[in-house]
Amino acid sequence: MKKLKRLFFYLSLALVVVITSAVLAVFLYKDQIIKKFIAEANKNLSTPIRIGKIDISPWHDFPNMAIIFSDVYIEDSHPGNYPLLTAEEISFYLNPIEAWQGKYSIRGLQIKHSETHLKIDPEGRSNYIILKESSGSKQTTAFSFNLKNVSIHDAQVFYKDQYRNQDHSFYSEKLLASIDAQGDLYKIDAGGLVAIEKIGVQSYEFLKGKNFEVQADLLYNDDLKILQINPSRLQLRNSQFKLTGSYQFKDKNLINIHCEGENTDIQTLISLMPENITHRLNQYQSDGEIYFQVDLKGEISSRKSPAISVQFGCSESTLFHPDYQAKIKNANLKGSFNSTELTDLSKAVLTLENVNGQLNGRDFTTDLSIKNFKNPYVSFHFKGDLEAAAITNFYPINDIKDLSGEINVDVTLEGYTELLKKKSTAQQVRTSGTIEMRHLFFTYSEQNIQLKGLTGILQFTNNDLALSNVKGQLENTDFRLNGFFKNIITFLIFENQPIGIEADLQSNYVDLDQLFELGFGQKGTEDFKFTISQNLHLNFNCDVKSMHYKRFKPTHIIGNLFIKNQTAIARNIEFNSMGGTVSLNGIADARNSKAIDVISSFKVTGIQLDSAFYVFENFHQQFIEDRHLKGRAIAEVELEMTLDDKLRLFQETLIANITTTITNGELNDFEPLYRLDKYLDDDGLKHLRFAELKNDIHISNKTVFIPQMEVRSNVTNIQISGTHTFDQHIDYRVIAPLRSRKKIDPDEAFGAIEDSQTGQSRIFLKIIGTAENYRVLYDKDAVKKKIASDLKKEAQELKDAFKLKGKIRKKEIELEEDDYFEWSDSTRVDRPK
Repeated sequence: MKKLKRLFFYLSLALVVVITSAVLAVFLYKDQIIKKFIAEANKNLSTPIRIGKIDISPWHDFPNMAIIFSDVYIEDSHPGNYPLLTAEEISFYLNPIEAWQGKYSIRGLQIKHSETHLKIDPEGRSNYIILKESSGSKQTTAFSFNLKNVSIHDAQVFYKDQYRNQDHSFYSEKLLASIDAQGDLYKIDAGGLVAIEKIGVQSYEFLKGKNFEVQADLLYNDDLKILQINPSRLQLRNSQFKLTGSYQFKDKNLINIHCEGENTDIQTLISLMPENITHRLNQYQSDGEIYFQVDLKGEISSRKSPAISVQFGCSESTLFHPDYQAKIKNANLKGSFNSTELTDLSKAVLTLENVNGQLNGRDFTTDLSIKNFKNPYVSFHFKGDLEAAAITNFYPINDIKDLSGEINVDVTLEGYTELLKKKSTAQQVRTSGTIEMRHLFFTYSEQNIQLKGLTGILQFTNNDLALSNVKGQLENTDFRLNGFFKNIITFLIFENQPIGIEADLQSNYVDLDQLFELGFGQKGTEDFKFTISQNLHLNFNCDVKSMHYKRFKPTHIIGNLFIKNQTAIARNIEFNSMGGTVSLNGIADARNSKAIDVISSFKVTGIQLDSAFYVFENFHQQFIEDRHLKGRAIAEVELEMTLDDKLRLFQETLIANITTTITNGELNDFEPLYRLDKYLDDDGLKHLRFAELKNDIHISNKTVFIPQMEVRSNVTNIQISGTHTFDQHIDYRVIAPLRSRKKIDPDEAFGAIEDSQTGQSRIFLKIIGTAENYRVLYDKDAVKKKIASDLKKEAQELKDAFKLKGKIRKKEIELEEDDYFEWSDSTRVDRPK
């Protein structure tokens, strides 16, 4: 026993001596080993290397010795100063005895906190050619590799190929590998986690943010430049992918890769596609059989890219989103994606065949194929009778909420989508089929606009959509539409495309206040901006029983609205309002939305004066108001004006001629008139009634010109004329019979009284000032004749200068002759009834 203990002691002592000697030798020969190692490395490298610190440790991988490089910078082979690799630490593990002999058999490698930048410039030159070329005979080197232990920690790799328009980046927190070198053959076993930050090919990004667990079995032949991928595995979430194939690059870059999914699900397959296509699908899950396989084969060069073939599908599967109510059950799908060149999407074909299933128990079928993704030729068909709520419960639609009702769809589309961009070719895209809506209810947009009870049939004919008895209620407004939406497919698919609407509208009630707020309102305010889209072409016949806009409440509205080139034409519009009837024609030119030109002519019959003043808010003045007036008016009005985008009048632009007759009129409690009692000695002026009053009124230069008119009333016969400006300055002239001189100062009134041969004297007065502060004065004889004649002459001259007749018709002809957007007669069918 004592001998055994003694033997153990000697062995331990010998081991301590050996270790101590080895450690001492490492430190004694440290500088010499480092110097020789660097010298040998420089024999093989053609680009500069900068190292912050070099050290040797016997403990990192005992009994191997570690040469540790800190703050490593390796420059790439492109012109200029750019890093190929930077690392906080790189450690090489060597046999210390061989190292003393000048032989460097590298048995292990560890890299910490590194960034690698691999680049190919626009001319196809790579930046990672950093080894010196051998001169004729095979170059001898003191380096040999037998890497049983390769460890990479916190590694970032960037690959940018400007020649082929590719941009990739990868990250690994920890990757372990073993490399067994036998001559030119390197057997590599690797495992760890690899995060793909992105794989960018042209404008597409694949596998962004995907974390793979990798188990790779690789064989690399350095002489033949072939990387053989033996059955290896990638795991993403719960799905595994088996990967086999090869990559060779001696004479040509040739790839032949096969990947096949095992235990895959829909969530994993969706995650493999570009995020800009699938960002709203990432949470969907599946139960049932899902299959997926991809083959990549061919040459990679400046003029060629490999062919890709993807096969995928499902059988009797269930598709669902964990947060949504609806599910697709018994789903079947057979799909493929093929392209003879991966980077040339014009040769790509996507096919979805025999797609069918049940959405909340309702059957549907669909097929889709897309050829040439640069100029897509699409063939699509969908058929199903579905609950509307199930659609948004399975896949929410932006801005649509609380959808209910039923929808029956049987539609087909086929053709090049590019053809839809031009009206001359749009009809070559064949669209057909119907959508039947049955009592649809939903809210739309951030404003939560309610559309209720939507029922009717939509029928597609090429690029157009026919509406047959489409009825419902938009908030407070109900409607029934029959007609056409022209160019509808183009309008829905592409931005800034025109749409034409030819339709008949019937409605019991239109809330125009609400529609203006919804259509033109500005978020967060009660304000709105009125515009007419340059893409809207409208030919609209309306039959509306009642309408509401502010105080304006017309009934039995009929007529035609025509819109083209941001100009609206109202033709033969008739309605009842304010106790009478109105008929009008007009044009609103909104090509400049901040200055909308309006030309209009209209006729009113039997309008109640007090109602008219009330509806139009007393025309925004307080001098004469609805409470002062009664009577019925017949008038013909011609006007021009300019409005801003909030439909407010630029006052200086208003020009109007008004020919009016007022019957059974009353002027009550109108202060300027009954204050004439001082001069006329008649209390009846407070309640003036007249059988008929006629005049031609002109408006321009922010002034209302009232030519002299005679008011035959229950009290007296008065002649009135004058002007009233928009800023409420008044200048009225009154001629009235003088019944009594008791209240008149003869000296003050001298020159303002006219005595006739019949004995009936007349007094001439004027009312001047502002609507809030005015005076009643005598109008002297010398002034009165000039004012009366000048005013009448000026008003007539202004009226003659304003000739509206023919302007509206001329504008209509201009619009009709403008061939900016012409609907094809070849697709014209009778309007639905």
